[in-house]
Amino acid sequence: MANQRLRQRITISLDKEVLETLSSIASQNDVSIARVIRYAVDNLLKEWKEGRQHQLQLFLPLGGKKEVAVT
Repeated sequence: MANQRLRQRITISLDKEVLETLSSIASQNDVSIARVIRYAVDNLLKEWKEGRQHQLQLFLPLGGKKEVAVT
């Protein structure tokens, strides 16, 4: 049991089209949807750590932060 990686369960909501696409990818590769999502997250974090976050073009509207107009 010491060799198993500890995982934290999370819940996310996805649009129907996104879920259908993930399901198709999982089916074509004979893996679970969870595995496809973990793969995508792992690759996002790898690119982020390698300093390529500017290429990701993410807009993350996180709560509590507001855009401020500069005059």
